[in-house]
Amino acid sequence: MTVSVLIPAYRAKYVGQAIASVLAQGYEDFELLVNDDSIGDEVKAVVERFADPRIRYSRTAGREGGAANARQLWEMARHDLIKYLFDDDLLLPHALPELVAQMESNPGASFVFGHRDIIDDGGRVTAEPRLLGAGKVVVVEPEKMAEITVSTVRNLVGEYCNLLMNRAAGLVLDDLLAYNGVPVEALTDVAFFLNATRKAPAVGVGRTISQFRRHANQNSTPGFHPLFHKTLFEWELFLRGEFAGGRLTPEQALAGLGRLEVTYAHWLAQMPELGRFIGGHPALKARIQAGERDVFDDAFRACWDEASAAATARVAREGSRLQSLQAAGEL
Repeated sequence: MTVSVLIPAYRAKYVGQAIASVLAQGYEDFELLVNDDSIGDEVKAVVERFADPRIRYSRTAGREGGAANARQLWEMARHDLIKYLFDDDLLLPHALPELVAQMESNPGASFVFGHRDIIDDGGRVTAEPRLLGAGKVVVVEPEKMAEITVSTVRNLVGEYCNLLMNRAAGLVLDDLLAYNGVPVEALTDVAFFLNATRKAPAVGVGRTISQFRRHANQNSTPGFHPLFHKTLFEWELFLRGEFAGGRLTPEQALAGLGRLEVTYAHWLAQMPELGRFIGGHPALKARIQAGERDVFDDAFRACWDEASAAATARVAREGSRLQSLQAAGEL
């Protein structure tokens, strides 16, 4: 089974390590596509140091963003088995053979996932989150996926670095970039887990197969990425959608809502647009308790649009203020 390994790249600092981790696999049947979204030649210079015919280098028009880069790679990939690897993450040497073996045993799966270690900027392991027992293999249906992600308001499954997608299960790119018709910009991995398992079950294996790097200059870092607020908004999108679709019980939905309220309260002073969601929570709670499933409705969509517009305006104001302080030499 041939794998298309896709690296959406824009940082030269780490990309050489990511490429080396793919070439060190105990599995030879893959193509490695590196799509460069930077505006300079630093990434290209790193890629050219690797003399391997399986590597295909290409580039975007420059600074098109992660979603556009991922879309281009998806369209360029020649095979149904898709392995995204962001340019700051790493595969452990047995990752591809482990994931492919599980896919061969479960050819109808939408994706296979393992565990990942969390590493810091210097590659030191800082956390070892584990969802499954060592060596355990489980089939994850959509209801279970909603329970372990949305009701906990935590991504216990992982990121793209620790999973292998199967396009033969009917997956399309919008499974990564949208949820119930709403574009997803931050929690694309969770959106994919929920969308994919609705098409076919996933398979999890209790084996560590990758390393996910956390550092200051990544999209999920507060204060760095202008879309950080979406890492909060999108949990409510998923909670309402999964309850409306019958994949969460009322008890699970209420547990998720309670956790979400705590998170919103923590960030409200910095992100006042969260107040638009908070104001609707008493009615949402009552509807869930009454078993009313139609909570992904026009009123929520209007609230989503208003909060998103308010967040965009706030981020623009903060960016202008930062630029002014920098120009004045106060930063």
